[in-house]
Amino acid sequence: MRLSRRKIWRFIAATIWVAAGITLVTLLIAAMLKREDKRCTGVEIEIREVKNNLFADKNDIRGMLTHMMPDMQGKKLAEFNLRKMEHTLKGNIWIENAELFFDNNEVLQVKIKEREPMARIFTIANNSFYIDKDFVRLPLSTRFSANVPVFTHCPLDKTKWNKADSAVLLQIKYISEYISADPFWLAQIEQVNVTPQQTFELSPQLGDHVIVLGDGYNLEQKFRKLYIFYKEVLSKLGWNTYSIINVQYKGQVVATRKDTTRNIILTKPLENNNRHETQ
Repeated sequence: MRLSRRKIWRFIAATIWVAAGITLVTLLIAAMLKREDKRCTGVEIEIREVKNNLFADKNDIRGMLTHMMPDMQGKKLAEFNLRKMEHTLKGNIWIENAELFFDNNEVLQVKIKEREPMARIFTIANNSFYIDKDFVRLPLSTRFSANVPVFTHCPLDKTKWNKADSAVLLQIKYISEYISADPFWLAQIEQVNVTPQQTFELSPQLGDHVIVLGDGYNLEQKFRKLYIFYKEVLSKLGWNTYSIINVQYKGQVVATRKDTTRNIILTKPLENNNRHETQ
């Protein structure tokens, strides 16, 4: 039985591709074996994506690496279990992710992504810790203090948080992110108190008053109203004129004077300082 010319060419092409594949695999294996015979020439550590103070510094990372493998420099690359080393590094609560690899100069590159505190929490039982954006509970450090919003009377003493706790944590995240994004509010808001009704009240650095925020939503509108009230009212009447400034209601600010039982209500447009007083 004679094979057609087309089938012959197909057979030849397939043979060539198989031979090329075998050659490539052989070269890759040889290259890997040759590379594993090479030795580590050094270690470089990089801690990435950190805005606040470092809680796990390079000396900490280097110490963990040295504990796993003493005298790394000069060891064969084949002796390094990089996956296991990454897993061990990620066992540190402050390390969110770790990536280890050797570059073309056989230098061990250690890329660390540190967990960053988003807020400091004081619970009802007066326990204190940080949380990050993923609501991971982070311990305090004796070396550093993160410049983040402080939340007090938080109902978060349980070891494991439930659905109701998650709702509080989500609002804490929104409030913390909003305050942290604005240097004025980060400097002005001393702490945020969680009420028994799980709403939020702000204690300012300047002014002897309480700011009733309500829930942790619609923050841009609430803080805008508060800023306008500061600019149009407190700057003229004095920062200690009012005991309570309530910005939780849509389109208005309700403020209680210290020297009277009357409230002042500012309605839209707030810029024009439209207001009336009630008993």
